[in-house]
Amino acid sequence: MKLIIDRLEGDLAVVELDGKMLNVPRALFPEAREGDTVEITVSGKVQPEGEDSPHEIFERLRRNSRKKESHDPHDR
Repeated sequence: MKLIIDRLEGDLAVVELDGKMLNVPRALFPEAREGDTVEITVSGKVQPEGEDSPHEIFERLRRNSRKKESHDPHDR
C-alpha cells in the first residue's frame, strides 16, 4: 500500500491513503518530507503469541486516526 505524506504537523504526519487523510505518528516516517510517497509492505509472518502483526498495528493506527478525526474536525 502507498501513502503520500501530505504535511507534517508537530508529532503527526498527515498522510493520504486511498483518498482519505489520516493522522499517524511522525516517528513512523523519521526521514520523510511533505510530498514523499511511502510504500508499506505488510508481511504474512506468524507473530509470536501476544505480539500484534504489522497489519494489526497499522489498522489500529488507522482506526484511532478516524476516531480522532470524527471527534475533532479542527485537527485534520
